[in-house]
Amino acid sequence: MQLNNYIPSIILASASPARKQLLTNAGIKVITRPTDSDETINKPLTAKETVHTLATRKMESYFSKYQKDKIPVLTCDTLVYYGNTPYGKAKSFNDAINMLSTFSGNYHYVYTGYSLYYNGQIFSGSDQAKVFFKKLNLQEIEAYLNTGEYLNAAGSYRIQGLASAFIDHVEGDLATVIGIPMNLLLKTVEKN
Repeated sequence: MQLNNYIPSIILASASPARKQLLTNAGIKVITRPTDSDETINKPLTAKETVHTLATRKMESYFSKYQKDKIPVLTCDTLVYYGNTPYGKAKSFNDAINMLSTFSGNYHYVYTGYSLYYNGQIFSGSDQAKVFFKKLNLQEIEAYLNTGEYLNAAGSYRIQGLASAFIDHVEGDLATVIGIPMNLLLKTVEKN
């Protein structure tokens, strides 16, 4: 069964065009209602715990503004980790160069947490994927960054865009890297 057999329409509490596109490509009608929630973490958490906590917090923020109804609601949070270091959105062009230079010729992990309001209940979890980068030179990195595609992207790249040329391969769900663990979502709704 396909996800759209269970969820024909959904409220995506995110401004991410990539997340919206993933759902649209799956045949789901998407209503976007971004939430602004605090993304501060004040205690040490694992990568999976961090994205799970932030996705859950975004759901709480959503329901502090909107009433629950029959349409499912989805919130997500994505983080990139190289070793034990989290890589969020670049603070500057040079920060983005440093990130992509670090990933060059190496692998890193992408974690995406989700919270799904479905059939009157909230389900949540997280997934990880391992992304292997090709060896890149500074000119390739700068040419990519000059497109602006990296802006507001965890790890300073969008795997579904021009940065796909940098990828050797991915172990895990590509959708998790883009921003929604689609395989995990399907398993969740199949069970519930």
